[in-house]
Amino acid sequence: MSMTPRARAREETMSRIVELGRKQLDAGGPEALNLRAIARDLGIVSSGIYRYVPDRAHLLTMLIIDAFEALDGAVAQGVGAATGTRAKFVSLVAAMRMWALKFPQRWALIYGTPIIGYEAPASETTGAGTKVSRRLAVLLTETSVKELEPRSSQLSQDLAAASDELDVELPADVMEKALEAWIQIIGVINAEVFGYLGKDTLNDYHEFHARMVARLADELGL
Repeated sequence: MSMTPRARAREETMSRIVELGRKQLDAGGPEALNLRAIARDLGIVSSGIYRYVPDRAHLLTMLIIDAFEALDGAVAQGVGAATGTRAKFVSLVAAMRMWALKFPQRWALIYGTPIIGYEAPASETTGAGTKVSRRLAVLLTETSVKELEPRSSQLSQDLAAASDELDVELPADVMEKALEAWIQIIGVINAEVFGYLGKDTLNDYHEFHARMVARLADELGL
C-alpha cells in the first residue's frame, strides 16, 4: 500500500531531522544536539519540531539506531567482499575499526561513555544494536573452540540467553569465546579512538590491531 502524501512528508522530515542531528553529533558530540537549531534548519518554528521529536532523549535514540544501522552497513560491505570465514572475521573487525575512526562521535554514542540522565530504550535499540554482533555469531556457527573449564549454571543460562537474543544457536563454549572476542574488539577500538594509551605509546596501531585480530581468529578456531 502506497503512503499518503502526508505520511510521506512526515517520513522525509524525520529523515532530515536524523541527518541534521547526525551533523550536530559529528561536530560536537551529544552536547551539541539542539532541537531548536534543527527546527531552524528545517525552516519551521521552534515549537514545531516537537511534533516530530518530543525531546532530546528521543533524538538521541534516533541517532543511536541510525549509528548502529550505518555501522552494520559498513560491516556488511566489508564482509561481503571477503572469501572464507577467517577472512570475513578479519574484514568484520577491520570495517568496525575504520568506521569508528571515520565517525568517532557516532562510535562514542553507541560504544563510549554512557550519557548522564539518558538510558537507551532496549525495545527500540536492541534490534539495530545487535546486528553486527549477530554477524560475528553467524560466522562462528561452523567453528569449534578448545573446550573450556566447567561453568556455573548461571553463566550457562546467561550464555544461552545471549545466543537466543542473537537468534543464533551456538555451543556454550563458542558463545563464551564469542563474547570474549566481542569485548576485546570493542576495547581495542575504543583504546584507539579515545586515545586510552596516549599518543606516543603505539605509533603503528594498524599492525597492533591486525596482530590482535589474527590471534582472536586463532582462538576462535577460524
